Amino acid sequence: MKLTLGQAAKAAKRSKGTLSKALNSGGISAEKDDKGRWQIDPSELSRWMSANPFPNGVESQEEPHMETHENSALSVEVKMLREQIGTMKAERDRERDQLVDQIEDLRTRLDGAEAERVRLNALLTDQRNTEKMPRRRGLWASFWR
Repeated sequence: MKLTLGQAAKAAKRSKGTLSKALNSGGISAEKDDKGRWQIDPSELSRWMSANPFPNGVESQEEPHMETHENSALSVEVKMLREQIGTMKAERDRERDQLVDQIEDLRTRLDGAEAERVRLNALLTDQRNTEKMPRRRGLWASFWR
């Protein structure tokens, strides 16, 4: 979310004139919206502020930890994202539990099928007739009899 010149001045605890000079001189890069108002990226403002500290380390008389509109919006977004992460973790854990249960069930079935296969192999016997059948004699053998 980009800041207007007034919002940026309030966040930087500087005057609009100071920021306007920095914008016009190229010290701060920003864009103008369709109405001709400056739209300043908060990261760009932060970069400019670190490069241009207050003279003699003196800050304005305002409270140093005053929360801006952007900070409150960001904190709400962070809170929402943390809730989404928590929801996603709970869903992932639930799905993992389901998969573990499914794997255990499949292993049990596989073990049962293996035991059944071994049992059936043990029951199988040679089904061929074990009596000695008379050997068939060929055509020539029947003549020599």
